[in-house]
Amino acid sequence: MSELLEDIGHNIRRLREEKGWNQTELGFHADSSASIVSLIENAKRNPSTATLARIAGALGVEVVDLLPKAAPRPPELGPPGVAYFVEPEEGEEPEAVTLRLYAVQLLEENEPILLAMREASPEEAAKMRQQLENSGRRRE
Repeated sequence: MSELLEDIGHNIRRLREEKGWNQTELGFHADSSASIVSLIENAKRNPSTATLARIAGALGVEVVDLLPKAAPRPPELGPPGVAYFVEPEEGEEPEAVTLRLYAVQLLEENEPILLAMREASPEEAAKMRQQLENSGRRRE
């Protein structure tokens, strides 16, 4: 919830500053006070829908413009595939590794990237299970 309030406050501050207004001016035009505007912009107060409507009206925008935009959906990925790291010579059996691809959002730039992970071999999986068991933790 606090992230939502921070995003709303950031959007109100940005729109207010674009108009060249201080908090007192926005409070006046929104039939509110500078202290209420400050509390909302600093995510210290959860504004009512009526308050958001008055602020949006004063700023000349729709209420939806005060809300955070939805994060872009990560790209759809197909099922695991086979990757060949070295092309096999004629007559050789290919050495293949099964990879699972995951879309990951970068924290700062919010750009989707791909993360490839190979499946553990049975020996590696058994070793990880044993380490997990020895640690007293359980797999969720």
